[in-house]
Amino acid sequence: MAAPRPVPIANTILLADDKSQPTNSESVAAILRRCQVTLIADWLTRAKSTPELNHLHLSDQERTGHLPMLLDDIMARLAKPKLPSNDSDAEDSITAVEHGRLRRAQHYTSAMLIHESRILQVTIFGTLHQNLNMLDFNLLLPDVMIIADEVDAQLTQSMDSYMKLMRGSMAA
Repeated sequence: MAAPRPVPIANTILLADDKSQPTNSESVAAILRRCQVTLIADWLTRAKSTPELNHLHLSDQERTGHLPMLLDDIMARLAKPKLPSNDSDAEDSITAVEHGRLRRAQHYTSAMLIHESRILQVTIFGTLHQNLNMLDFNLLLPDVMIIADEVDAQLTQSMDSYMKLMRGSMAA
């Protein structure tokens, strides 16, 4: 019997006859759904250890209450089999708008909103990296593009509602 021949995949070599390798692949949305609790916990850990964010005394729920709905928006967007073709193909997100209002009431700065959005992207991509062995690589790059577009669109909507409140309080 001949030795199994190596099959290069990214920077890893898998053996073609290795039965211990995972045979099922998952979509990005399925991985995010399966790992949602861990992803939110990881995001919270990062946020709490970030000096720009941790000086506000908020409960864990006050920090993360918006995340399940924003992740739901991302997963809904991933369910649409289409790459971003316009400036953004994202739909309006009531959750993102409300998040901007809430963060204004919690005395966030605009820089803090941007920082926590960046942490969300890093955490999502970290979750995907931890699940590389389960990913459907045919969908990975298009899904990463959609995630980046959706998170940026959510940030834009949050910032818009935040700024409207800020301008309203300055006019009063």
